[in-house]
Amino acid sequence: MKHPLEALLDDWMEMMNAMQHPRMRNNMQMGEHSHIGDWEDRNGEIAITVDMPGVQKKDIELTVDKHMVKMTAKTEDRDYSFDKEFNSLTTTLNPDKVVAKLNNGVLDVTIQKAEEHKGKKIAIK
Repeated sequence: MKHPLEALLDDWMEMMNAMQHPRMRNNMQMGEHSHIGDWEDRNGEIAITVDMPGVQKKDIELTVDKHMVKMTAKTEDRDYSFDKEFNSLTTTLNPDKVVAKLNNGVLDVTIQKAEEHKGKKIAIK
């Protein structure tokens, strides 16, 4: 697990890189070459849109855990791969609350953030 300051620096660098994108979003890359999608943080959820022409539902493998989203898909002519790590103290994903829809070669994924834990009150003996 990263030190909180290192995670904060990573988030800052990611934000600075995002500001260079015309739509102020983070790019995800397919292999070494082409832009395939975007993600955005919408208060209580993370929304990901990935362009994958020619891919069918059965070809997609999507994995979500508390701090990572991974997607792979293969067709005869293309391999799509995307990994996004969320190290922020304020962003923990809920893998049980994911909706993924494929429509006309566009994969839309919505992942709810985990509820903030308040901690447990401990009785002093």
